[in-house]
Amino acid sequence: MLRVAPIQFTEKPDEWALLLEALGLVRAVHADGWQEFDSASGRFRLHAPDSRHAAGTLRLAFEVGDLDEFSRRTREAGTAVVLSEEGHGRTATITGPDGLVFIATVEATRPAPESADPALRVLALWMTPDPEGSAATLRAIGARPEIASDTGGWVQFRAKNGGLVATHAGTSAHAVPSFQYDGDIQHLHQRLLAAGLAAGLIDESYGRTVRLAHPDGGEDLWINEVQRDLYGYHRVD
Repeated sequence: MLRVAPIQFTEKPDEWALLLEALGLVRAVHADGWQEFDSASGRFRLHAPDSRHAAGTLRLAFEVGDLDEFSRRTREAGTAVVLSEEGHGRTATITGPDGLVFIATVEATRPAPESADPALRVLALWMTPDPEGSAATLRAIGARPEIASDTGGWVQFRAKNGGLVATHAGTSAHAVPSFQYDGDIQHLHQRLLAAGLAAGLIDESYGRTVRLAHPDGGEDLWINEVQRDLYGYHRVD
């Protein structure tokens, strides 16, 4: 069991909540300094900034069914795992070959949200100077590759129980929030505008993309249309 569930550290949870609900996610948990939003595929979580994570930082994170079994399989695949007790419970910590640290925790079990937009998927981006090593790490934790660029700078993975994660060649190791839409992205664009969000619709070589201002002032958020033109890319079996 593996689900993509990144954690966005933010001082603007209300702005994030408006954006996430307009995208089609459903708020499932609302506590002091912590919120959880469920999509039809993947979760997105909000956390108040702390001493280790500044506002605007995204922490790559996953949910698993059995933390011990997840750790055993990941180690057998050749990737080190550190188990520890944190404030929210037991946590498995993995450090990628580029130094990016991400976590896995036991899933919060609840029914799939019936009112979530079925076309919207959480997509976490792992920006990295070592895309090959990062892709190997995602394979080790049980993510399954779907589409890769012919150059090797991009590999998109699917988590069995929801959400997507992709490695993307970059100059430094960090995580970036993103989403994918498997539907009429022009309709999504209009829905975002109706919610009062400044959304732009752009034609990229691989498909259309909606761009939104990052609530914490970072680079724009991208919501990518499902890629159907594979020129320069290929499917991974």
